[in-house]
Amino acid sequence: MDLKRFENLSLPVIAGIAILFLLNSSCKHDGITADQMAPVAFADVQQVYYGYCTSCHSGGNGGESHLDFTTYEGILRTVSPGNSSNSESYQAMINTFQIMPPNGAVPTNQRTLIRLWIDQGAKPE
Repeated sequence: MDLKRFENLSLPVIAGIAILFLLNSSCKHDGITADQMAPVAFADVQQVYYGYCTSCHSGGNGGESHLDFTTYEGILRTVSPGNSSNSESYQAMINTFQIMPPNGAVPTNQRTLIRLWIDQGAKPE
């Protein structure tokens, strides 16, 4: 290998490139995708929405946003099936600036349940 091409690079630049290369190749792993997990039932997700969201977002009491989390159709208006990153209600639950519900965060295991349900397609069964 002809090292003359690299003689004008400083040692910190070469070290930085080496570190980036090592970090990039060491961070690769095979993760478990949502469709490889046990299917999440809507009934389980609905309990989370009932327990944490419907005091402000239900029926005639849709809150400032006029959302209704008492039905599958109402919840579905705030999710993008297959894409929790683009789902309004899930993103509100994990938002660090104005987390929902405002009186305390939904526990991590229940937020994970909702994320999996959405990423699995947000099915009504």
